[in-house]
Amino acid sequence: MSETLLRRTLLIALLLLGVLLATLTRQNAPTLPGEFAARTAPLFGFSYRFGQNVRAALAALFDRRDLRETQRQMLAELQALKQENQRLVLENRQLKSTLRVQSAQGVGVVYVAPVLDDDPSGFYHRLYLGAGSKQGLRVGMPVTTAAGLVGVITDVSPNGAVVRTLLDPESRVGIRLANTPGRGIAYGAPPRMLRVELSPEAKVKVGDKVVSGALQGLYPAGLTVGTVTEVKPMAAGALKQVVMVQPAVEFSLLEEVQVLKPL
Repeated sequence: MSETLLRRTLLIALLLLGVLLATLTRQNAPTLPGEFAARTAPLFGFSYRFGQNVRAALAALFDRRDLRETQRQMLAELQALKQENQRLVLENRQLKSTLRVQSAQGVGVVYVAPVLDDDPSGFYHRLYLGAGSKQGLRVGMPVTTAAGLVGVITDVSPNGAVVRTLLDPESRVGIRLANTPGRGIAYGAPPRMLRVELSPEAKVKVGDKVVSGALQGLYPAGLTVGTVTEVKPMAAGALKQVVMVQPAVEFSLLEEVQVLKPL
């Protein structure tokens, strides 16, 4: 390699080193002899501005990436807060319902269960709950709401239960009149009524309130059942008088029920 080529190579290397140092900081730019420094000053100035622009672009890029990550975290936290708020709203609603049941009916609530569906056949009036043995439910537990008695649990799986409502044709509930002496049995009379048989001596009339009695120990006494809407004429020699009762609960509109301790 000739001496001239060696000098040129060294000069180019020095220039590149100067450009590199200038991109980092102007104070680090090499101090060169007068005429040479004057000729290379524009190059150093350009390289300094270029370096500043590169650093600004990289900073903006990293800032955007950090901003996207922060936004993602905030959205995740917001979603978690929404879910927690929904859970608290549900718990608050269930607690209020439970307190209403306990205040109105004086009974102990074991669990507040969501109603998932009702009997699609329209013949058996059953409800399907979204809670089962894992939540402490078992066969024979009465089911009620603040409005009145719903029925009794007849079947349980780990996460589900079936309730036979008062309207079911297989339902039997011991009842009494709330404001006058009189006891009897209420039978399910689909699609919307109860058929109640009372002793002939009972002084029953339309508008009387009917509450639960104590038939076979299935239901606590005193739970609201419904209201008398019709008193059937008694035939001569009849052993029972028959009245029709409108249930206090609108079963098709239930979204959740309170499950009580079994007797």
